[in-house]
Amino acid sequence: MCILTDKEISKKILKGDMSIFDYLMDNYNKLLWLVIGNILETVGTAEDIEDCISEVYLKLMENPKGYDYRLGSIKSFLVKTGKNSAIDRYRQLARSNVIDLDTEIFTQTHDDDVLASIINTEDKAALLDAISLLKEPGKEILIRRYFFDEKPREIARKMQLNVKDVENKLYQSKLNIRKRFEQTEVYYG
Repeated sequence: MCILTDKEISKKILKGDMSIFDYLMDNYNKLLWLVIGNILETVGTAEDIEDCISEVYLKLMENPKGYDYRLGSIKSFLVKTGKNSAIDRYRQLARSNVIDLDTEIFTQTHDDDVLASIINTEDKAALLDAISLLKEPGKEILIRRYFFDEKPREIARKMQLNVKDVENKLYQSKLNIRKRFEQTEVYYG
């Protein structure tokens, strides 16, 4: 198999030469699988990863002028496109997983967390309301930390944030929930 330069690849893409996609898949699918898989590892399936990889090639096929070899390598372009696709899919999947909070969240208890003191049968609806009013990414960070036991460092890595930002969002989210409960006289802490 001959190795093509980025310039040659770009020309073939612009000409609509479909054989270039076989070449790209042979050379970059493993890399894309690794990049996308790392992002979707906790919320996605193999099918989600495959869909994202397909989206990468589809975007390139639909917009051949989107890749310019003078601005960077095809490898960088594919990785960046794959990463963006995976992040979008991650957010989609995470939102759909979070919707089912009523059944999952309250089966777990955490003695050391701030929210545990307010979780009881009467307060479940009020807590869900308070959490649902939080803004992203604070809402997702809070749920990941206190209901799925993910550590701030793990959350930061998965959401591609700074650990300090995750800790700040957790603090702010807890304050917002506490204020909401104090306003409705449901908070007993």
